[in-house]
Amino acid sequence: MRLQATRSIWLSTTRPDGRPHCVPVWFVWQDNKAWFITDRQLQKARNLAGAGWVVLCAGDGDDVIIIEGPASVVTDETEKDAVDRLYSAKYVDPATGQTDTVHHERADLYRVTARHVMTWEYGSVAGRTDWRFDALD
Repeated sequence: MRLQATRSIWLSTTRPDGRPHCVPVWFVWQDNKAWFITDRQLQKARNLAGAGWVVLCAGDGDDVIIIEGPASVVTDETEKDAVDRLYSAKYVDPATGQTDTVHHERADLYRVTARHVMTWEYGSVAGRTDWRFDALD
């Protein structure tokens, strides 16, 4: 699936004063959920503490995937370890073979549960497709 292979995704959050904040993050995708990590001191972590809904965007503007949903800190160690296996398999330094991990001392792992997914592709008039997952958790 495209989201499993995509290296980075744009994460949009809302600052406490209402201004948007958008940054690329590494992530993993499985079962209509995305996981990413962030240092607790960074702007995106401070934003998520006050407003937990996010938008994730992948694509170049012509072939697009947009995911909307709530983000929450993962505290379950079993879930963290399962996500870490996916994350370390995906993020491997090509020069050294060193893998990244979600287990960083000053970072939290976040789970985004997709509630609304939109896609469209260039050259397809009215080719937007929407999926809603409001009843899932």
